[in-house]
Amino acid sequence: MIELILQLLSPDRIQAIGAAATSLLTVWVARQASKVKRLQDRVNHLEAQAEKDRNLFVKAVRYIRELLWHIKAQDLMLRQHAPNAQIPEPPEVPEELREEV
Repeated sequence: MIELILQLLSPDRIQAIGAAATSLLTVWVARQASKVKRLQDRVNHLEAQAEKDRNLFVKAVRYIRELLWHIKAQDLMLRQHAPNAQIPEPPEVPEELREEV
């Protein structure tokens, strides 16, 4: 039994086991680095898309504000020049947009 343990603990075997463990660890680290790189690229893409979407949302809110102001101005002019004309009520701003608009 002791001879078997001594054979297993020989310097050559320990070196071979260490080399195998090192190569497995290297492969695993390289694979993880590849995954991290792909995930980082994806995060960067999603952050860029989120920034584009945010800018688009800001522009849309500004446009809606301008349209609401334009509608109010047209209503006032129409009431002044055609007081008997029936003016339909403007559409209600959705609850979710009231704070933004």
